Amino acid sequence: MKQNNFMIELTLVSTIFLSCLLFPQKDIIPWIPLSVDAPANIVERNKIIVSSTEINLPIYPGSYLTSYYPAISSNESEETLTSLATIFLVTADEIDKVMQFYRGALKVPDGWNLFEEYNVFVKGNLNDALSRTAPGIAIREETGESYDLKGADPKIVSSLKTRIKILYKP
Repeated sequence: MKQNNFMIELTLVSTIFLSCLLFPQKDIIPWIPLSVDAPANIVERNKIIVSSTEINLPIYPGSYLTSYYPAISSNESEETLTSLATIFLVTADEIDKVMQFYRGALKVPDGWNLFEEYNVFVKGNLNDALSRTAPGIAIREETGESYDLKGADPKIVSSLKTRIKILYKP
């Protein structure tokens, strides 16, 4: 009987382990890796889980999450958002490559507009993007000096070239 229980437990553990390998949580956006000496309060951000399913907008492949800001509503029922939820991503890829990805993913027939002068995609007009009331994606150069990179692995930070800001309705 003891051996039978052991076999059942072993089978259960093996199944769980293999299912994690076969079906990884691909829609979870990874936080930028931290340096070994990162301040303790920075480590707390890793408890926040942001998924691409929640955002429902394209996430640039291989990018890292550096900041998350929840939506702000103007009333208790959260029917009227004064500011959409926002995430910031960074990547080692050049701006042109990131822009090309989003040009292919965000189409005019789906309601998206590109304001090339600002490298901003918005579902609406540019004023909506600036007021943070419409879904949008802004792309800019990353210098590695952004506040939300404090405590991040310096090897990764030194390779970064592009920052992506995504505003979305949760």
